[in-house]
Amino acid sequence: MLSTKKNLILIEVEIKIQISDPNLIRKKFKEQNGIYKLSLIHEDTYYNMPSGLRDFRFTDEALRIRNSIEFNKENEELPRKRKSYITYKGKKLDKISKSRKEIEVEVENVEEMKEIFSVLGFQQVLTVKKERDLYEFEYEGFLIEALIDYLSILGKYFIEVELMAKSHNDLASTRDVLFNFLSLFGYRERDSIQKSYLELILEKIMKKKS
Repeated sequence: MLSTKKNLILIEVEIKIQISDPNLIRKKFKEQNGIYKLSLIHEDTYYNMPSGLRDFRFTDEALRIRNSIEFNKENEELPRKRKSYITYKGKKLDKISKSRKEIEVEVENVEEMKEIFSVLGFQQVLTVKKERDLYEFEYEGFLIEALIDYLSILGKYFIEVELMAKSHNDLASTRDVLFNFLSLFGYRERDSIQKSYLELILEKIMKKKS
């Protein structure tokens, strides 16, 4: 989820799809009345629990500290904004999307938070850097966030579309809205990637080692 709000406890319904031509997607976004909002550079440092406690690799949870830089490509005169967050994500709630419970808190001193994590024995796993362009769409009464992402470590582009659900009861209907929205751009349920960026990167690293 795009980090613009403080102290959230929600279910993030998210669908990720790999794309080959980001400029074509930008064109299609504009054709569907998508509004460019801003661009971001995210540096996400992921952690695992202290040794001997539960292992996020097997529980399908995630804990990260995010450094975020927000800027506007269409107006370079606007100042850049820097924010930091701690985010916990629970295990995925279905088999066809990346829907998860999410708890997010904005923090003022990210280096002190990293020091606290270190003192408590949390294990730093990996830092993931993403370049992102955020668009917003009004679709069937919903405000949908759509991100065009580039991960240099993977050398690949993706789009992520997101809506927030208030409860598990809203999960299926919210997911259907997103898949219907993606059909405007020629994507279907079978195109959905359930793996997180962290999982994709770790998978690539393991393949290089084998």
